[in-house]
Parts: sequence; structure tokens; C-alpha cells
Amino acid sequence: MKPIYPAVKAVIVKDGNFLALKKRGVEGDVFELPGGRMNYGETHGEALFREVYEETKLQVQPFILYDTWEFFHEEYQITGVIYLVEMPEVGEIELSEEHEEYRFLPLEKESLQVMDIVFASRMERWDMEAIKGFMKK
Repeated sequence: MKPIYPAVKAVIVKDGNFLALKKRGVEGDVFELPGGRMNYGETHGEALFREVYEETKLQVQPFILYDTWEFFHEEYQITGVIYLVEMPEVGEIELSEEHEEYRFLPLEKESLQVMDIVFASRMERWDMEAIKGFMKK
């Protein structure tokens, strides 16, 4: 039996835009959401806090569980959840060695053209205007 790994991702929202990271060594303009695999004994919230901090030095808290995602590799599967998160008011983004670039992309369908297909395929179904309105409250 092949392993299944749980994971978490964050849609960090700031002024109608979301944070996207470019993994080091990936060809072209392909971005992903911050986050990663959970460790044994972690809650989703703890894993999200740890992964986002490791990758960006931002201290975030899950705001609302918004969606799920799946990635299938021939040797394993990753099954994850996506949280909406507000950009912290303090702290600046400092990327880890894992990523080489970040961008704040507009919360719009056009932004999905540069997102990894794993996340773009989920995000294309989202109501971006509703997310923008919800995250302003």
C-alpha cells in the first residue's frame, strides 16, 4: 500500500490579493500556496502555523477552512486542506531556501494561469468576489 500524507495550505489575503510562492528550481512562472505536510501529532492549525512560518517567517492563524486538494504521485498521495488567512499586520516576508520568489496575485481567475494546476483546478471554482468581501470583515 502506498502512503497518503496529510497537508495544509494557506490563502493569505491582503487588500484583495493572495500570496503565492515559487518553489526553487521549478521551470517557468509556476506558483503554489504556502504550506506543506503535517507532522504526526499536529493539528491542522499547528501545521499551518509551522509551515507558513518556515516558508515565509509570517505568523498566521487559520481563519476559515475553505477547500480541500489532492495530489497523486505514483509513489504516494497528498491530501490537503486550504485555509483562508488574513495577512498579519506585523512581520515581513522572508523566504526559506525552498522558495525563490513570492508575489501577491489579485484574487481573480486570471491569476490562476501562474498557479500550479493542483491548486488552480480547485481555485477556479471559488467565488473570488465573495472571498474578497468576506476577508474585509
